[in-house]
Parts: sequence; structure tokens; C-alpha cells
Amino acid sequence: MPKTVTKTLSFPLAGIARRFTYRRQPRPYATPYALNMRGVGSLERRERGGSRPGLTKVSTTDFGTSITCVNSVTSIDDDGNRLRNVIVVADGSLYVVEGATAESVSPELLWDDGEVILWDDGNTIIFDSTVTAANPVTTTGAFHTAESGGRLYLADSELQVFNPITGIVEIVPNAPSGCPLICMYRDRIILASDHLWYASKQGDFEDWDFGATFEDSSRAVAGEVSFSGIIGEPIKALIPFRDQYLVFACENSLWLLKGDPATGTLQNLSGDVGIISPEAWAITPGGMLSFLSNDGVYVGGVNETPQRFSAERLPDSLRNVDPDTNNISMVYNAVDRGFHLFVAADNSWFFDIANKAVWKDTFATTNFPVATSQSEGNGIREVVMGCSDGYLRKFSSAAYTDDDTPFESVVVLGPFRMAHDDVADAMLAELHGILSDNSSTVRWNVFAADTAEECADKSESIHNASASGIWSDNRNKVSRTRVRGQWFAISLHGYSMWSFEAIAVVARQLGRLR
Repeated sequence: MPKTVTKTLSFPLAGIARRFTYRRQPRPYATPYALNMRGVGSLERRERGGSRPGLTKVSTTDFGTSITCVNSVTSIDDDGNRLRNVIVVADGSLYVVEGATAESVSPELLWDDGEVILWDDGNTIIFDSTVTAANPVTTTGAFHTAESGGRLYLADSELQVFNPITGIVEIVPNAPSGCPLICMYRDRIILASDHLWYASKQGDFEDWDFGATFEDSSRAVAGEVSFSGIIGEPIKALIPFRDQYLVFACENSLWLLKGDPATGTLQNLSGDVGIISPEAWAITPGGMLSFLSNDGVYVGGVNETPQRFSAERLPDSLRNVDPDTNNISMVYNAVDRGFHLFVAADNSWFFDIANKAVWKDTFATTNFPVATSQSEGNGIREVVMGCSDGYLRKFSSAAYTDDDTPFESVVVLGPFRMAHDDVADAMLAELHGILSDNSSTVRWNVFAADTAEECADKSESIHNASASGIWSDNRNKVSRTRVRGQWFAISLHGYSMWSFEAIAVVARQLGRLR
């Protein structure tokens, strides 16, 4: 009677890996192919694997053709209430989102008692509340903004400031023009254009007098990022961390400002790695910085030399990405403890910090995020995304689809060898599938081959499957597959929310390979 071998397959918590040999499977296990998956399943949020969360609308408002900014600002109203609102810029108009409702900003001049002031002809007096319809300085990407004192500063072609209480947008006097990058650091507005940066006077955002006396440590200052006597690279991103550090990121270099712009020190963090576009980075509250370079994704402390994120798992599609033809954005997800990187609808990724895992995401073209931010949700900051169809969406563990659009989730387990050595053959006789309680149905497929590489290649298409079936939640009936081979892989495909529990396989040894 042939010898029987049993094996229980674990979920590949290490995510997608394309650098290891096909035969090598170190723990935690990785997968050669996955789509829209997570190591922490959305059902009950257990580390057992499952489909990613779906998307749901934040607001029912259609913001228009092009969302060019999503950000939040904290302000205090006349009654002393703390307000935290999401601000959206779309087609040149500003919107304030409160809960599920959004209102376009059209500020009217009021009397002290709150009554609207009218002209003699009965019309109201309206202040300006618009910005440039499209990002005026860069061809792709969202407006850059900075928050201070309950106001939102926008890096339009002229620096502008938005007051969410009055709804008024005004030009900030004396500020340098044509600066697409902005941040707030040490009570200064920092602007950047090409290889130069500018810092306002500390506490006075209308003072840009760079000729002020040197003895005034709060004076406005300007500079560039380069070694002495060399014209520096164009600055691609400004990354402040609290009031300790400010990173100037160029395409092929990183520079760290320690302390104040007028009195601090500037040092080179990297001379060969940089950030390719203004939104291609994200930072955690604790100072872990992740960004997209020409060489892939890097991660590290904001004041440290960056290290490549799981070098053996980085996909080739994240090398030499063209920032002029891709709307690249990156955001930290505090709920799922990882970084989202959105490059294109079919080239987006989630980086799991805890497991150093890489997971590929796809979106319908209409749902693709073109501007991202964070907003206070139910006790924790949530990722808010302005999508290409003009709606705001967020990830939700209660959403089984992407806003009523089903998405396919796939994971391949294996390849794994069931024969006892490289010259023996085996038959995969039984398959025992266990999904989580309340899991949606998935289709399973078995692939077999004489080499691990051939088996992995086959597993990317269900048309190569030697056996298939459907599993529902909890423990399923035994599937008697009777598939012959030396190496095997199993893929799971779902179109709604599901979570993995375990798969047990039973094989019989058949003797030497023919």
C-alpha cells in the first residue's frame, strides 16, 4: 500500500516574494502570486489571512471631474467647539466635509448678529473661495497644504490660506510664488521650488524678508540642498517630523535639517537614494518614513539612512516608475499598520510593517485614489481617498465590495512538494478546506507539475488547474482530487469578503518519476 503523507498549509503571512528560489519556503511563508489580500483578514481582524477591506463612500457628494486636494484641518468655532473637517479641492472649488455631508464654500459677508449683508440691489457680498482648477505647478499629483492655527495653507501658484470658519480664501502677502511644495515646521511655512527652499519668519507667515538682521534667530531664511559650491537637485518633497527634523527629498538624494532653518544644521542622509515625486512618501506618528525611489520602496527612521523594504519581495513594477505619467501617492494606514502606495489602478501596493509583507492591490479605474489624506475616525485616524470619479472613499471592514463594485481576491499557497524526494512521484488524493465563520465562498484550484517553477507559473491562471471546486465558511467536505505530480500549488479566488483558516492535504507516494 502506498505511503500516505499529510500536510497542513499555512497562510503566506510574508506576502508576495519574487526573489527566493521557487523551492525555498522559509517561515513565515510567502506566495508567488496574490491580489487584494492581507495577512490580517478583514473578518474579525485575526492574523490568519483573508481578502482586503472593501471601499465605501465617505460622502455622497460628487465633487466633480478632478479632485486635486484632500486634507483635514482643525479649527475652533465661535462657541468654542473643536472642529476637525476634511477639506476637498475639486475643479477649483473648496468643499468642507462634515460627517457624510459636504458643502461647497461660498462665503458671504455677515453682520455681527450673523445676518447676511446685502448690496443695494439685494445681492449678497461674496468673498473669493476658489483656487486654481488644476495643480498649477506640477502636471500630476495633488495640491500640497499645511495646517496652522485653524487655517489651511495651499501651495497654489500664489500661496493662499483658507479659513474654514469664514470660508474665505486669501493670498498670503509677500510669499514667494510658483512654489509647489509646502509644509509647516517650527512655526514657519516652508516653501520649495526647483533646488531652492524658503522659510517664513517664525510666527509671521507674511514676513519673507530674507535680508533681515542675522542676530534675529526667527528671521526668514532661504537656501538650497547641496554640497558646497554645487547646484543642488530639484527638491521633490518636504517631510517635517514634529519640530525636530525636516527632510528635503530630491530624486537621488536626501537631506536632513536638524533644528531651526536659521540656526540648525543640514546633513546629507543619502547621496544615491531619493523620492521620485511630491506625494510618494508617508510617515508614521513615531517617525517611521517610507517612500518610493527609483530603486523601489525604502523605509527607516526619519533621521536615519533609509533601507530597502524587504528587498527580496519588492516587485519590479516599483522600479523606475515614471512620475510624469502616474499619479503617485502614499499614505500611512493606522488601522492596518502599514503603508498604501497608489501608482495606478493595476499597480498599487500595501506594505505590512509587522510582517514586512508586500501585498498587491487593484482598483476599478473609477475607484483609483488620486489624492489621499488621513481623517479622525472612530478613535483612530482613517485613510480618506479622493478617487478618479470625483467621490471620497475609505477602506472599511464592513464593506464586502469596492462601493458596490466586486473585486477579485486571490492567493496562491505553495509551491510545495508532496513527494519524499526529487526522484519520486506523488498523488494529491484529498483536500480539506477550512474557512472562517461567515466567510464568503471561494473557488479553490489545484496545480501540479514536476518542478516548483512550472507549478508556480501554472498557478497564475485557473485554466491550468488540474482540479477545482467551491468552499464555503467553516469546514468543508473532503475533496478527492487525485492529481498526480511532484510539486503542487493551491489558489483561492473570492469576489467578496473571506478569511482563511487552514488547508490540509493528503498525498500518496507513487514511486520514482517516469
